Amino acid sequence: MPIKAKILGYVFLGGALGAMLRYLIFEATAGLASWPTYELIALFIVNLTGAFFLGITARYPYFQSETCRNLWGVGFAGSFTTMSALNLWIDYQGLGLEVIAMFVAGFALYWLGFELGRKAARRQS
Repeated sequence: MPIKAKILGYVFLGGALGAMLRYLIFEATAGLASWPTYELIALFIVNLTGAFFLGITARYPYFQSETCRNLWGVGFAGSFTTMSALNLWIDYQGLGLEVIAMFVAGFALYWLGFELGRKAARRQS
């Protein structure tokens, strides 16, 4: 199998796993509140955990191989944290404090994950 097809396969597999987990989180939060509140709760969970995970994949040694980076960073995290739902929320509800808080917390969690991955890389060196 050519390397390009193999890499696309890893991205596809990671994307399928990320999309399924995202769907499961949205379904699990549907019982917590009525629409659209449960969607905002799910968006917070998905985007904040995804930002943290993406920060870890950026520096943690395990994720530095091409295979792991494409499976987990590009495929899984990319599918899991897609911002299309957030764009839809902004379109329907307007840019509110909830969305601004999500962006700020997302950046903070990405940075935290990045720093944890960097510290793990230093320990392995």
